[in-house]
Amino acid sequence: MKALKKIPAWMFYTAFFVVITLAYLWTFYLTNSSLIWSFDGISQHYPILVNFREMLINFIHHPAQGLTHWSWNIGLGADQLTSFSYYVVGDLFNYLIVFFPKSSIEMGYSVLILLRLYCAGLAFILFAKTFHFKKYSLVLSSLTYTFASYALYAGMHHAFFILPLIFFPLLCYGIERIIHNHSAFPLLLAVLITFLSNFYFAYILGLGCSIYVIIRYFSIRKEPWFKVGKSLLKIIAAILGGIAMAGIIFIPTIIYAVKSTRITNNFANGYLFYPASYYLNLPGKIIGMGGTFNFWLIIGISGLSFLSLVYVFTHFKTYRYLNLTLILMAIGIGLPAVSSTFNALAAPSNRWVSLCLLPIGLATAIFSDHLTSLNRKDLIVLGLSPFVLLIVVWICNGLIFKIHRHDFTEYLLLFSLVGVLFAAHFFKWKPRTLISGVFAIVTLNLIALGIGYYSPNSSGYSKGMLNHDAAANYVKNYYDGANHYVTKRLGNYRTVLGPKYHYLPDTRDNFINTDYFNASSNIPMILGTHDIASYLTVENGYLGKLEQTLQNNQFTQNDPVAQNDYRSSLENLMGVKYMFVRSQRQSKSLPNGFKLVKDHKKQPKLFKNDSNILSPDAAVGTVLAKNSYALPLMYTQDQLIPNKKFNKLSANDKEQAMIAAANVNHKVPGVKTAQYHSKVHNLKYDVTLDPQDLITDQKQLDQSEIAQRSTKNISPDVKYYSKKRVQKILDQNQQIKQANEQTNKHGLHELTTDALGHKNTYYLNIKNPEKTKHAELYLELDGIKSNEASKADLMQTRNNRNVLKNKTSSRFDQLTTFRNNISSYNNGSFVLTASTKGMTNAVTQLGTDELSNYIPKQKALINLGYSTKQRKQVRLNYKEINKLHFKHARLLVVPFNKTYQQQIKRSQRQGLKHLKIDNNKVTGISKNPKKSILTTSIPYSSGWKLTIDNHPAKTFVVNQGFVGGTIPKGQHRIKLTYQTPGLLLGKVISMLSLLTVLIIGIVLYLFKKFEK
Repeated sequence: MKALKKIPAWMFYTAFFVVITLAYLWTFYLTNSSLIWSFDGISQHYPILVNFREMLINFIHHPAQGLTHWSWNIGLGADQLTSFSYYVVGDLFNYLIVFFPKSSIEMGYSVLILLRLYCAGLAFILFAKTFHFKKYSLVLSSLTYTFASYALYAGMHHAFFILPLIFFPLLCYGIERIIHNHSAFPLLLAVLITFLSNFYFAYILGLGCSIYVIIRYFSIRKEPWFKVGKSLLKIIAAILGGIAMAGIIFIPTIIYAVKSTRITNNFANGYLFYPASYYLNLPGKIIGMGGTFNFWLIIGISGLSFLSLVYVFTHFKTYRYLNLTLILMAIGIGLPAVSSTFNALAAPSNRWVSLCLLPIGLATAIFSDHLTSLNRKDLIVLGLSPFVLLIVVWICNGLIFKIHRHDFTEYLLLFSLVGVLFAAHFFKWKPRTLISGVFAIVTLNLIALGIGYYSPNSSGYSKGMLNHDAAANYVKNYYDGANHYVTKRLGNYRTVLGPKYHYLPDTRDNFINTDYFNASSNIPMILGTHDIASYLTVENGYLGKLEQTLQNNQFTQNDPVAQNDYRSSLENLMGVKYMFVRSQRQSKSLPNGFKLVKDHKKQPKLFKNDSNILSPDAAVGTVLAKNSYALPLMYTQDQLIPNKKFNKLSANDKEQAMIAAANVNHKVPGVKTAQYHSKVHNLKYDVTLDPQDLITDQKQLDQSEIAQRSTKNISPDVKYYSKKRVQKILDQNQQIKQANEQTNKHGLHELTTDALGHKNTYYLNIKNPEKTKHAELYLELDGIKSNEASKADLMQTRNNRNVLKNKTSSRFDQLTTFRNNISSYNNGSFVLTASTKGMTNAVTQLGTDELSNYIPKQKALINLGYSTKQRKQVRLNYKEINKLHFKHARLLVVPFNKTYQQQIKRSQRQGLKHLKIDNNKVTGISKNPKKSILTTSIPYSSGWKLTIDNHPAKTFVVNQGFVGGTIPKGQHRIKLTYQTPGLLLGKVISMLSLLTVLIIGIVLYLFKKFEK
C-alpha cells in the first residue's frame, strides 16, 4: 500500500486511460471500423495529413527548400502554410506522422487522436494540482474530463478539436502560476503552442482565459499574497511574448484569414434565440449522448460529474465563484449571441462549450474530495437529483420518456453511483472501499459512454466511421485509375469531377447536401490531378469574390469553386482540360468544348472499377471528357475591361467578357479597352402546373393514388367523412390553382403546396426553343423568399390527408402532431431542382443551423447545361419549404458560336511559351506585337512578385481573382515568384521575441542566483 501511495496521479490516470481506450478499440475492432469519419475525416483531414507527411519527408531530404510552399495541388493553387495552419502545420502532434510508413497512415491517424486525448487528461491533472486535490480526486476528475462526450464525438470526427481540451488547462495553469507569484514561463509556453497550433481555437481560448482571469480576480482579490498589478503585467507580458514567438505561423495565417471567404456579416445566422426544440432538448443532453445534434452542442457528462454539479450548487456559498461560472456557462449555452461571439462573430456554433469541461472537472474534483464526508443532507439532495433530472427530461419531451436508447445505461449507472454513496454512508464502508466502488462505476460509465457512440447496437454514429483500411482503398480507387492516364497528359492544366461523380447524400436529420453535384473533398490534392476544387476552412477571398460576382451556384465558404456549376466559360478560364465522368452518366450534357475520350474502337475509353459483379461487357467505371477550349495557365490579352464597365454587366455577361478581354480594376495606358456587347438572350416562356399533382376535381380524385389506397381500408377503425368535407379540400386546391396561375401569368413568381401538403411540380414552357441550340441554358432567380408552414398549417394539412385516407384523427393523434411540431423546427432550408433534357441542377439554401456555409440566398443562377439540340421545357420541383416566391425568374441562353471559338483560340495562341512551374516560381516567354495584360488563373495573393526580364513589375488582380500584370510589347522573359505574405515579418518577430525571452530568462536567473 505504501508503494501505491508513492505512485503519482498521472500514472493511475494512464492505467485507467489504457483500460478505457482498449474497450473502445475493441468495439472498433469488432465492427471493423477505423477512427476516420466518412464525411470530413476522409474528405478533409485524412488527405491533408497524407499531404503533410509528404511535406515532412521532403523537408527532411531537402531542408534547404523549406517545409511549406505554394502548392499547385490545392485546388487552383494555394499556400500550404496558410491553407493547412488550421489543420496540421502548427499542431505538434501531426509531426509524429512521419514515423509511420505510408502503408500505416490510417494507424498513425488513430494513434494521434488517442495521444491528443491522453494529453488532455495530463494537462487537466497539471492544472488541478494547483488546487491541492487528493490524488484519487485528480484521477477521477481527469478521466471524466477526458472522456466526456465532447472528446468522444468531436475528437473522433475532427481530431484537432481535442486541442482546446489540452491548451485550456495549460493556459489556466500558467495564469495560476503567475497569480501565485511564480514564473510566467508556463503561460508563455502555453500561449506559444496555442497560437502555433490553431488561430481559431486561440481566439476561443483567449476569450475563455479572459473570463477565467476576471473570475479569479474577484475570488482572490482580498488575499494578502495576491499582487494584482504585478500579476496583470506578467500575464500581459507572457501573452504578448507567446504570440510574438508564434509569429512565424500566426502572422501569415491571420493575414490570410482576414481576407478569406470566412469573413461574413451573418452574426448568429440571424438568431436572437434558438428554436424551442433546442431548449427542450437541453436536459436530455446533460447525461449520455443526448437528443438531436444541432448547433454543435455536446454536453454528455458522466454521472459523477452530474452529481458533482449538484454538490457544488448545494454548497453555493462555499463555491460561489465556481457556481457563478457554471451559471454563466448555462446562460451562454442558451444565447446564440454568445456562441456567435465565441465563433468569431459568425454562426452560433457551440464549440466553445469544450471550455466548460474545465469548471465541470473542478467541480468533479471537489466532489471527489468530499466523497468520504458526505452528510445526510448531501445524500438526500444527491439521491433526489437523478429523479428531478428524469422528470425534467420527461416534461421537455412532451410527457413521454423519449431518450436515446443507450442513455438508459447511463441513467442506470448514475443511480448505481448514488446507491454506492448511500451504501457507504449507511453501512459505514471504509474510505478505500467507497473510492474503489466509485472508480469501478465511473470506469464502466465512461466505457459505456464511448461504446454508446460507436457500437452499432447503440447508435448510428458507428455507421459514419469508415471501415478499417477503407481510407487507403478509397483514395487509390477515387478515379478508377483514370488519374494515371490524365496526369501523364495534363501538363499545367486542371481537372474537374463530372456531375454526381462522388456524391454522398447527407442523411442526418435537418441536413441537406451542401452541394447538389459532388461531395467536397481534398483527395485529389494527393493524386496530382490538379482538381479546381478544394475543401478548406479558410479559402482564398479573391476566389470567393470572383465566384460570388459570377453567381456560381455551387459557391460555399469551404469550397468556393467546386465544379463551377459546369459553366463552359468558367471551366475554360480556369484551364480545365479533363472531366472525370461516371460511365453511367456519359449520355448527360457536357460543357461546350468537352468531348469524350475514345479508345481504339472509337468507343468511350472506360476505366473499370474493381467490382467483379458485372461481366466485362457490362462493366462500369470512369470515362473522360477532354476540353479543347481550356485556356493556358498564363497568357496575354491585348484588350481590357475596367471594373467600372464590368460591374454593370450581368453575371453571365461578366463570364463571357473575361473570355473576350482581361478584367482589371482601372484602365491601363497603351492597352485597348474592349467594347463588349451582351451575348445573353432572354427567353419567353409560360408557366404550367403538372395536372397530375394538383387534385382539383372528382375525376382526378378517382384516379389518384391516395383514393385507391383509401378504398382498400376496410378495418373496423375506418371513418368515412362527409362529401362536403371531401369537396372542401378539392375546392381549396382549386382556389390554390387559380390564385397560383394568376400569380404566374406573366412569369414565374411563386411555387406553392396544395391543401394536402404536396409540393406541386411546375413547367416552364419555352416559346422559342430553337434559341437553346448550341447554347447554355440558365434559370436566373431574383428576390427569392421562402415561406415556412405554420404549426396550424401543418395540423390542417394532416387533417386534410386523414379525410382522403378515410382515417380517423383522435385527440391523442393531434396531441402527438402538436408535440412533434414543437420538438422540431424549420431551419429555412430548401432545394429547388430544375431539369431539362440532359441536365438537372438545383439551388440549395442551407438552413440557419448550418454552421459552416450558411449564406442567405436571395438570388441564384442555375446552369441547365450546354446542348447542340433545342430544349422545350424546364421542370421545377422543390422540397423542405411550404412556398417559394421570386421577384423575377428568367430563362437565359448563352450561345457559343464561331466568334467565341476564335476568341478562345486567340487566347490559347497567346499563352506564354516554355512555361515552367516550380513550387514557388513560374517562368515563361511572352511575345506580343502590342502592350498587353498578363492574364493567369493563379489565385491572387500579394505574395506573388512579377519580374519582366529580371526587372520588378507591379502585379494586380485580373479577372476578379487572379494574378495579373502589364507586359510591354515584344519578347520578354516573365517570372512570377512567391513568398508567403507576412512570413518574413513573422520570422523576424519570432526570432527577436525568442532572443528577448532568452535574455530576460538569463538575467532573472543570474539575479536570483546573485540574491542567494
